[in-house]
Amino acid sequence: MKQLSMNSRKTIYLQLTLTFFLLLISTTTKGIENDLLSLSTTIDPLTRYIHITYTVPADAPNEIIVLCSWSPIGKNEWRPAKVTPFISEMALRLVRDEEWQEWTFQGRIKELCAGGLKRTVVFNPYPEAQIDGKVSIDFRIEIQSPDGKILNTQQGQIQADNSDIVYIEDWSQALQKDLVTTDEPKENDRKWFLKTDSDPTTATFGNILIAKKWRDDISIPQLTYPLNLHGWYAVFVCTPKDYSIRLRFTGDERSDVLNSPKPFQETLWRWCPLDRQHLIIKQNHYYTGYTESRMDYIKLVPLSSEQVQILENQFGTPDKIIAGYFEPYSWAFFEDIQETLQHREPISAYKEARINIVDIQVGRFGMKVVYESRLTDQLLYNTIGDPIGGVIPHTNNVGKMQQMTNTLQTELQYAHELGLTAHANFGATNCYPGTPLQSDITKQHPDWMTGGLLRYDIPEVRQYILSLLKETLEIGADGISIDFCRYPGGIDKPETCNQFLRELKSLRNEFAQKRNKSIPLLLRFPAKGVSHWEQFDYNTWIHEGLVDYLCPSNIQGRHMHFDITPYIEAVRGSTCKLLPVIDGLSWGPEMPALFLWRVHQLYQAGTDGIYVYQSDARICTNNRPEDRRCMRLISSSEAVHNWWQQYNQQNQQFSRRIWLQPSEDANLEYHNWERCRIWIEGIQPIEVQLQLDAQLINTYTQPPYILGGEDYTYDNLITPGTHTLTIHAKTQDTTLSQTFTITGTK
Repeated sequence: MKQLSMNSRKTIYLQLTLTFFLLLISTTTKGIENDLLSLSTTIDPLTRYIHITYTVPADAPNEIIVLCSWSPIGKNEWRPAKVTPFISEMALRLVRDEEWQEWTFQGRIKELCAGGLKRTVVFNPYPEAQIDGKVSIDFRIEIQSPDGKILNTQQGQIQADNSDIVYIEDWSQALQKDLVTTDEPKENDRKWFLKTDSDPTTATFGNILIAKKWRDDISIPQLTYPLNLHGWYAVFVCTPKDYSIRLRFTGDERSDVLNSPKPFQETLWRWCPLDRQHLIIKQNHYYTGYTESRMDYIKLVPLSSEQVQILENQFGTPDKIIAGYFEPYSWAFFEDIQETLQHREPISAYKEARINIVDIQVGRFGMKVVYESRLTDQLLYNTIGDPIGGVIPHTNNVGKMQQMTNTLQTELQYAHELGLTAHANFGATNCYPGTPLQSDITKQHPDWMTGGLLRYDIPEVRQYILSLLKETLEIGADGISIDFCRYPGGIDKPETCNQFLRELKSLRNEFAQKRNKSIPLLLRFPAKGVSHWEQFDYNTWIHEGLVDYLCPSNIQGRHMHFDITPYIEAVRGSTCKLLPVIDGLSWGPEMPALFLWRVHQLYQAGTDGIYVYQSDARICTNNRPEDRRCMRLISSSEAVHNWWQQYNQQNQQFSRRIWLQPSEDANLEYHNWERCRIWIEGIQPIEVQLQLDAQLINTYTQPPYILGGEDYTYDNLITPGTHTLTIHAKTQDTTLSQTFTITGTK
């Protein structure tokens, strides 16, 4: 084995995304043997995880405990196997930490309604059960009742050869050897700390590469890990839980922030050719400055040309328009943006995600703007953000970006170079009175505001707004985007908005004549039922040609699945394109399955594409490269259809379980504006009942399964305090039931 390790290490697997597994698991099994027919084994050629299938006795109770262990062949030295049940990527997203700990450290899995079925566990043999790349072990599965009674034991031998996998573990082999120390760095040492005595439950054999916080404004120097590889590899990353690392290869334009959501969980970063590449390791940056970063190891799995082709083919041929919201404010909030070239990084991520329209948010009317304006004041100094863990963060990162770079001009340039259309996006209005965000003009004209919102019924307000839109067109924006969902209260009646859009149409026509091409307008506005939806007369917009992209939208955690029918009818026979909004924030439908369910529903209804609000949270500002792959998928209706076809084919083989999407705070404590969303796997229920504190709340015959409903009347369904949620999912011959403890919070 191409072992680049300090010593033998231990890890736990991250299941391959569902699509990848379904496409790849059918390829030829490599190097596995088992000596008993009670167990059958296959190997996934991308992850090299071993899938071990066993039979549950027909008379097993509705709940069983499956204990998995392994031993060197013939030695009877049994130890817990680090396994997961066979579940989808969606379920892996939703599994709670407590259950993951049981899988990882005890080899203990709970199965429901499994009597008489074949079930599968997924085992990563590296490193304990993999010596010099070879696996030669006995594997045991013991099926117990919940009270510990042994119902059945199945055992077999497993042999596999993974010697072609490359593990990067010995970080002292970096080119900059003087920057890596195994001694605790002194206060003034800008060095990476290779800690070799960490708790082995947090890092494989206690070895962690650490970049400690040195100063807020200065990072630890980058490291280069030398490679001499040829051909394509799948690249997996493992970090200690709750820590991230920033990585790129020497040929890359940008780095990615990567982390393991659970202990010893490998993340599939990417697949790429590694000829003449070295690995670059960088320290992370946060809104408070440079922060501690940690790395465990990297796994590189060689891929054949056929495997690469399968991976690439899953994305299909683009046939839908995808508009993606990009907020430089949020991006810069956590980054150190002081060079113009840095703006290319997020735009290149949008290119990779196959976004057609990059909707660049440059401000909300009435606040300081985040672009190089000379008509209103820029956000040049400190600012505040949304609460993080109950704390309102303050940072000067956004101000530094405005001091050092031209945001809009630069991002337009890179979007055009990469073949993307870019709009200048403004939120309809929020003046943020009394905060660092409030613009001077609203301080000078308090009569222009109602509360913290500009009044569109005042002609001078509309002229001020039009002047800013004109400025962004002068800078070079391809089109204009106005977000009337954030915040809609500046519109007092439909005709006020109509009149503004007619005035904007005149401005757009002026620039269309100069450029000899149209200046498109994209409008995000409240869908029916969303606050202030009555004020937006989209039928008139379409009839008068005032809008080019119609984007009805939810807001925050509600109304995710609004009825698309009236908007389909409204655009029929017109040139206006319908791009309904799907929320990309944490309270939106989780990727991939809940998100793709809504996408598939909208494509079947006949929409021209999708607008993903805050898509930057899924493309360039989070720690999930799999989200960017999911975004890439939705540009092809064929790819979305195939994803669901493959999922449905595999669903019956998944462990039968019910999962809850966590709240924005990553737990089961829900704010009143959030909704508890349910994902059911392993069966196709004909009826689903949701009970809260023993009271029947919902009965569903198809997804989405949501406790209560999505409109405002359900805001206080989960009252403050602890509640019992019971879910019954019924088929013709099975009832899958689970009970959860959830909490309501203010």
